[in-house]
Amino acid sequence: MSDPRPAIEWARNQAPGRPATTLAAIVLGLFGFVLSGGSATAGPFVDPGHPISEMVAWATAVDEVVRGPMDIANPGLGDASFGTAANVLGSATADPLDTLSLGDGGSITVYLESGIGNGPADDFAIFENGFFDLNGLFAELAYVEVASNGIDFARFDSDALNPFPVSSFDTLDPSDYHGLAGRHEAGTGTGFDLADLASDPLVASGIVDITDVRYVRIVDVIGDGSTVDSSGNAIHDPYPTAFASGGFDLEAVGVIHVPEPALLAGLLAGVLALFFIGRRERLDSGPLSRKALMIGAMGLLGLTSSTAGALTATFDDLGLGSESFLNGSTLAGGYTSGGIFFENNYNATWDSFTGFAASTTTDTTTPGFTNQFSNITGSGAGGSAGFGLAFLTGRIVLPSVQIVLGAEFTNTTYAALSMLNGDAFAKKFGGPTGDDPDFFRLLIEGFDAVGDSTGVVEFMLADYRFSDNSLDYVLDQWVFQDLSSLGLVKELGFSFESSDVGSFGINTPQYFAIDNLTTIPEPGTALLFGLGLFWIASTGRREER
Repeated sequence: MSDPRPAIEWARNQAPGRPATTLAAIVLGLFGFVLSGGSATAGPFVDPGHPISEMVAWATAVDEVVRGPMDIANPGLGDASFGTAANVLGSATADPLDTLSLGDGGSITVYLESGIGNGPADDFAIFENGFFDLNGLFAELAYVEVASNGIDFARFDSDALNPFPVSSFDTLDPSDYHGLAGRHEAGTGTGFDLADLASDPLVASGIVDITDVRYVRIVDVIGDGSTVDSSGNAIHDPYPTAFASGGFDLEAVGVIHVPEPALLAGLLAGVLALFFIGRRERLDSGPLSRKALMIGAMGLLGLTSSTAGALTATFDDLGLGSESFLNGSTLAGGYTSGGIFFENNYNATWDSFTGFAASTTTDTTTPGFTNQFSNITGSGAGGSAGFGLAFLTGRIVLPSVQIVLGAEFTNTTYAALSMLNGDAFAKKFGGPTGDDPDFFRLLIEGFDAVGDSTGVVEFMLADYRFSDNSLDYVLDQWVFQDLSSLGLVKELGFSFESSDVGSFGINTPQYFAIDNLTTIPEPGTALLFGLGLFWIASTGRREER
């Protein structure tokens, strides 16, 4: 049987202008022996990797891309050029063409709005587009570095036990490698544990905070052996790969553990309390001293990584088939995705709803009310199938009081096309000249356990108020909105504001689409520790009077 790798490289380089999934299907269909498993396990580094479903958040922006040459030994061929920055944002898709290629020694730095926290075992995963055949894994490898400030990066230690060169279309045994991205097939992420960086000088000095990492950098390993692992051993992976898609092919960076909320705030509250009490009281004797020492000892034991697990509503767990929707006709009063309840009020007489629906419909071109269940991007966030949408009113109810990290939002097709073109009920934003200062704003309000408001976050779905009309926009992509400023909430409520208002209220279709709503269930250990210090300080002061 013929070797599929030249054909896959050909498909990657023919991809511009053609559907990536079609090319992938053609190539993988022609070569049916591309398997989903079957790797050799001669080396000691064996782990299953992480499926897409384990991720709770994804890279949200590309900070920098530095492409390397297609072949470091022949720079006249030019740099790698396959893929765009947008390909690496959001969820992994396991599409081998949904990538960005780095070239020999190239690098990419991504930003993660959610951050990465230091929890138990692996904290994040990197997805490449490797695949297994009968001989092993075809994949390119990369170093991985992290930073909190986007400037100072700590690199994970790596191990490479294979001393032999790997030719352009040859495979490797992933169990011979450790601490390098690319060790798993497409759709499975290679995991990294931030605790492994504890002894790194940047971490020890506090410059890189492994409880809150915001940047991940991936640096291609040049497979000719000129780059080495942490012990100085040459690293070999397929070389040369003198194609536009040469070098490491990044598909996505996913988050397994998000940072604990209020870490610094909790510690600061307790430390400041001790400081101000300590200015007046000797801390080397008396009840305050003993209690402070006791709580400090408990803190040293307990202040280990305990990053809270997260709930994430992806809307892909509702059993919806393709091009279908859930509008509340089951009369259940709502639905639950990822453990989070979305309120729905269904009117059987009119087959209509307010509140939340869920959908997999993909129509981005049909205007009007009959297309109310599609969003303007044509898919869920990150290319997923499912997403939620809301009309007019409705609440999101959490299983307990929690911090909402954030969610991704966009316009429905109905609302977007109404604002762009106008319809029988609503104006075209900008008016005939494009100068009207129109806007459409979503207001997201948090409510605590007794129903009191915890604050409001504004999110712009359209904005035509710029003096330069070229900056006016109707949102047509998924955008992450941080909601952590709402604090501990039990429910989220939603309302709208628009510049297009008539005698019956807002004329703009009052819809929005939502995906990947993520929560953090409880305050972190550090917050409780800090509050404990505060209480001890205050009670100790009273006892000594």
